[in-house]
Order: sequence, then C-alpha cells, then structure tokens
Amino acid sequence: MGCRHAKFSELDIACDLLTSEFYNDPVLKYAFTGSDKEKRITAMYGFFRVYVELAHKLGGVLLTENNAGTLVYFGPKLLEMTEEDNQLIDNQLRQACGADYVTTLAFMNGLDHFHPREPEHYYIFLLAVLRSDRGGDLVAKLFREMNGILDEEKMPCYAECTTFSTRTLIRRFGYRDAGNPLVIEGFPELFPVWREPQ
Repeated sequence: MGCRHAKFSELDIACDLLTSEFYNDPVLKYAFTGSDKEKRITAMYGFFRVYVELAHKLGGVLLTENNAGTLVYFGPKLLEMTEEDNQLIDNQLRQACGADYVTTLAFMNGLDHFHPREPEHYYIFLLAVLRSDRGGDLVAKLFREMNGILDEEKMPCYAECTTFSTRTLIRRFGYRDAGNPLVIEGFPELFPVWREPQ
C-alpha cells in the first residue's frame, strides 16, 4: 500500500481522521476546551476542514491507501496569502470553532509568530495515523511520499510537533530540531523541526 493525494471529495476522510486522532492531543486540548464531547468534535472537525481545504489548494493532503493515515502540507505559497485571504480564513474559523474561536485563533497566531519566513519552504501542518495502525509502516509511507516531493522540488520543509515522541519519531525521516521548543501563551510547548532536501 502507498499514498495518494486526496481528491476534494475525500477531504472529509482526512478531517474525520484528524478529529479522532487529535481529540486528546496534549496541545490542541487547550484550543478546544469545551466539556460537551459532540460540540468539541464539531468544532475540531470544522477547524480541520478549514485548513484541509486550504492545504488542498496551496499544498496537498496525503492519504494512505487504507485511509488510516493522513499528512496535510502547504507549499511556499502559504506565506503569500493576502490580508483578504487571511480575513476569509478568520471568518471561516469563527464560524467553525464557535466558543473555541478565541483560543483557536490564539494558537494559530502563535504558530504564525514563530513560523520561519525564509528560506522558501514547505510546511507539514498535520499528521495523523489511526491508533490501531500505529507502529506499522504508514508514517514511513507518508514521509516517503512527502520527502519525495521535497527532494524533487529541492525544497526544505518545516513542521511543529505537539509531542516530544513525534519529534523523535520523525528524526528518522531526516527532520532535525529547528531551535528551542516554541512557547505559545496558554499552551504546552511545541517542537519545531526542519528538513533539508536530499
């Protein structure tokens, strides 16, 4: 089994996967704080849908053949978004996240604050694999596909990891620490990583 770029009609598969696997994430639980499980799931799904659709336009959404893993990435055009583009995303977030809009916006603004502006690069925004499929080769397949894109384009790549174990895991795919952990007020630290093309 390999990977494919999701069609627009398959983006809900990626959003469902991201919502289930990030539900208990140690960082995102501070962005989505509601105690009502259904409302929290709805807000998280809406948040992921906004960015998965944006990635579909400005990068890509990889799915494993069995739909048990996804990797959401942006190309360099992400940093070329206009104020009008950003306002549209903000409006979508406000509608999608409801009561969690303020904390979600604080998190995204924090990520933007720390995001390197140069050199030009790709950005892995999200990675998720079903818990039942972890420990296999799905992560390796996703990174093999992603790294192939990066190497063909001769482009570096940036990402933030929400756990130290993820940061350790992706080192085997050529990603190295990109400075000190990031501290966004009100959230646990994140671990920035960078990969140079091979």
